[in-house]
Amino acid sequence: MSPESSRGDLVRIGAAGVCAGKLDKVLARRRALVLLALAGALAGGVGAACSGGSRRSPEPAHVPREWRDVRDSAGHTVHVGEKHVPCRDCHGDAGFAPPPAEICERCHPTTRTPLHPVDPFASRPPPGCQDCHGFGADLAVRPTSCMRCHERAQGHAPAVGAHADQPCGDCHRAHGEPIAPKPCTSCHEEQASAHHAGAQRCLDCHSMHEPDRFADSHCASCHQKQPGRARVTGAALEAGHPRCTGCHPPHAFGKQQVAACESCHAKQHERVLAPGKHTRCVDCHAPHDTAPKPCTTCHAQRVLHPTPPGQRPCAACHPPHALAGGAKAVSCETCHAQQPRHATALCTGCHEPHGGKPARSAKLCATCHADKATSVAYSGHEDCTSCHAQAAHEPSRPAPTCASCHPKQGAARAGHATCSACHAGGPHRPKAPVTACKSCHAAEASSAPGGHQACINCHEPHTGERRPVACASCHADKAARGHGVRVACASCHRPHGPGGPASPPACASCHPAERRPGLHRAAGHARCESCHLAHEGAPRDDRATCLACHPAQRSHQPAAARCAGCHPFGDGR
Repeated sequence: MSPESSRGDLVRIGAAGVCAGKLDKVLARRRALVLLALAGALAGGVGAACSGGSRRSPEPAHVPREWRDVRDSAGHTVHVGEKHVPCRDCHGDAGFAPPPAEICERCHPTTRTPLHPVDPFASRPPPGCQDCHGFGADLAVRPTSCMRCHERAQGHAPAVGAHADQPCGDCHRAHGEPIAPKPCTSCHEEQASAHHAGAQRCLDCHSMHEPDRFADSHCASCHQKQPGRARVTGAALEAGHPRCTGCHPPHAFGKQQVAACESCHAKQHERVLAPGKHTRCVDCHAPHDTAPKPCTTCHAQRVLHPTPPGQRPCAACHPPHALAGGAKAVSCETCHAQQPRHATALCTGCHEPHGGKPARSAKLCATCHADKATSVAYSGHEDCTSCHAQAAHEPSRPAPTCASCHPKQGAARAGHATCSACHAGGPHRPKAPVTACKSCHAAEASSAPGGHQACINCHEPHTGERRPVACASCHADKAARGHGVRVACASCHRPHGPGGPASPPACASCHPAERRPGLHRAAGHARCESCHLAHEGAPRDDRATCLACHPAQRSHQPAAARCAGCHPFGDGR
């Protein structure tokens, strides 16, 4: 840059308000000359642009590109173009760095910003002047573009809902008090509400920036604090009635304006149960209750029938709005369609409609099965359903086997497995006489000795097995002596035929002559019973017994009490 051109630029700069006394210093410093030249070009260009002429002056060659990006912003248009504020008043003389945010207060000390007060608890700093009066390249930043920040409630104020398409300035003043001077009725005169004496302002029900129809959700916040019938909780808005204004037209809350139930529930009104008695919806449905009144409010019948999941008592069988043709209750098959019926019997033959499950007793079954039920007079067989578990709904289903209740008796051996073979009276006559054992065991019964005719004294009747009963239980005197101590009774005796010895075998079958000691081998001593008895402890060896066979020795040693003392029958010991 030549000194002449630099001096010419400084003249123009001087015209724009730069002090002429600084020319020598600017000439001495090349960089300062360039910056001042740019400032002169800037002032000249903006002045021409804002002078109202039809053409913009050519931009000086050394004007920074950043200036072209921001020259049409809202802040520069007003300050430079309209008010002709010198650039250095905001940027200073050292360059064009962004000025500090608080610099606006130097010229606008009395301008208040009530819409944007300083919030010490905000997550971000409060907006400054430049956030609305844009000085940057984003030309959308201007005082009237409030929604640029408020449409998403970016930490400053709630997002605007119902009035999002209205200019914010219609209700708000950016630099005045109050910030919203216009009453709502200036635009919404027809919505003026006489809700009640305590709610005279729109903002008692509406929030300033609420979404459309959002006031519906505010009703409960006020009415849950009201006494008496005016008290309404949020639970009143059940499914089907999500908004208070569904029944109460907005801004008209008198009783005469409440919509009739039939306006939405015409079908339910037409098919109401017992219409002659249920004439008004509110008799069962309190307007602000989530559920209808219990049927027992008017009907004292007890409900013992189990209620299906998700259904109310009474209504499961008596739908208040679903039946037609005068019916009072749905059929039992509505819920029990898969349950087999008891022949042609009606459900109410055993089940009382409001009595729950019937009692398990023969008395109930006897209403139809008197011949069978009244004959059961045995402990454990009084309850018909103990054997006929499915009798109520599956009468054709076989009854369980006797072994299901009598497992020990059911473990019978072959020939005893069929209970009715002995219990001919069957399960309905359990006390009938049992068939005698001899009907199947004739050989045993005919061969049993006297006193052995009661089979069950020795045999378990259901298994046929021998009871663990010893012969000594009846023959104690014989079992305690002689062979009864050393030999099993069955080796010589049988309780009955056809097996076992029919009579006691000969002694020689167990005591052959060659094995008998001493005088037992003598030919005259072959009859054991002459000296021995089977159930005596010791043989008879006294003098009198021996003389019965040896009378010639009557005078032989008359003083001896026992012959065996000299004539041994044993092995000499």
